[in-house]
Amino acid sequence: MIRNTFLALLVTAEATRGQAFSLKKTYDSSNFLDSFDFRDRAYYDALDPSYGGDPTHGSVNYLSKSQALSSGIVNVNNGKIRLGVDSTNKAALLGSSRTKHGRNSVRVESKEYYSSGILIADIEHMPGTACGVWPSYWSYNFEEDPIGEIDIIEGINGNQEANVVSLHTCGSCVFNHPGGLDPRPQCNNGGDESNYCDGGENGDGCGNTMPVGSYGKPFNANQGGVYATWLTKEALKIYWFPRNNIPADIKSGNPNPSNWGSPATSQFVNANGNCDVGKYFKKQTIILNTAFCGDNITPDIWNEECRGSTGYSTCDDYVTNNPQAFKDSYWSINSIKLYQ
Repeated sequence: MIRNTFLALLVTAEATRGQAFSLKKTYDSSNFLDSFDFRDRAYYDALDPSYGGDPTHGSVNYLSKSQALSSGIVNVNNGKIRLGVDSTNKAALLGSSRTKHGRNSVRVESKEYYSSGILIADIEHMPGTACGVWPSYWSYNFEEDPIGEIDIIEGINGNQEANVVSLHTCGSCVFNHPGGLDPRPQCNNGGDESNYCDGGENGDGCGNTMPVGSYGKPFNANQGGVYATWLTKEALKIYWFPRNNIPADIKSGNPNPSNWGSPATSQFVNANGNCDVGKYFKKQTIILNTAFCGDNITPDIWNEECRGSTGYSTCDDYVTNNPQAFKDSYWSINSIKLYQ
């Protein structure tokens, strides 16, 4: 997929202690809605009808920008961008898509991409507080030359309180010491690389789990915080700072990772040539979406985590018939800033 515009951000091996970073791009209430594409059901039907309106096969009906604004699930107020879902109506049957049901939501993708720098997202509220919900703040190389995906915030259902960070590649990429809890070293999805790793079995990718409070209800109770993603050709590091512990240099607009230590960090560093970070994690388009059910909430996961508490035997039926369960399923974003 070719982008009309892009940011060619060059951060070299000089990304070391004491490097000064300058603000290159700000997404906030003044420009966010014009800086992101709204990928709706019609877009995915045209791209590939087998998606059923959603490439992750969820019970979601993604709206266009005009639809999202007119319905009220997206708005900008008091300097905050709200990306929500329909929490009023039962989900309707969809038309041409193969998805049987779909709760109205949005998926937005930045019109510009980046290949290196520090991406700082100030997020006050996130959707991960209900059974059936699957929110993500992530980035992806849509040119797939090669495939590289960074899942900065991701989770499912309503009981998760610690964020799961993941990287995905199609090709050899291993990080032996990513830090955090439950470290996973292998990023390669597996399968046939000549066919974009179709049939690969490592869907979890590599990554780790952040501390409790980095996701879901405790995240929202403390008014969120900041996720900083620092990407160079040699390393990718993701930092989580709760609202009451955001470094002064970030607040002042002069981020300095040498001051941050590793309080809650995913550290993916190329050691001994185990992963070419610059090769796999470039041309990253920023994405925010809230999906429901789909590939990540399998029947077994639903039965284990949500069937008893909801009384519903399937995720699809619960999401379709219980709009009020998703009144808190929204993103509230103060800004996303890119530094070089």
